[in-house]
Amino acid sequence: MKLANQQTPDDHSPVIKKAGLRQVMATMFWGLCMIGKKGTWERDGATVTLIQVVLGAAVMTLLVIGLLLLLVRIAIA
Repeated sequence: MKLANQQTPDDHSPVIKKAGLRQVMATMFWGLCMIGKKGTWERDGATVTLIQVVLGAAVMTLLVIGLLLLLVRIAIA
């Protein structure tokens, strides 16, 4: 006899899809700008893994620094 709150090995919990590269970069960009809706942050928090966050933050950091250096070179020249 199976109780309502017990799970058997046949019961499958919903599989959460892992975020793609585009979603990770969008999350990093909007996080950098500090713009977003509550639903978006909750969705991203459920799908973006820790490794994706670390790598995305590293890539976005390099892009921002590169952009700033480019702007400085243009301003000085």
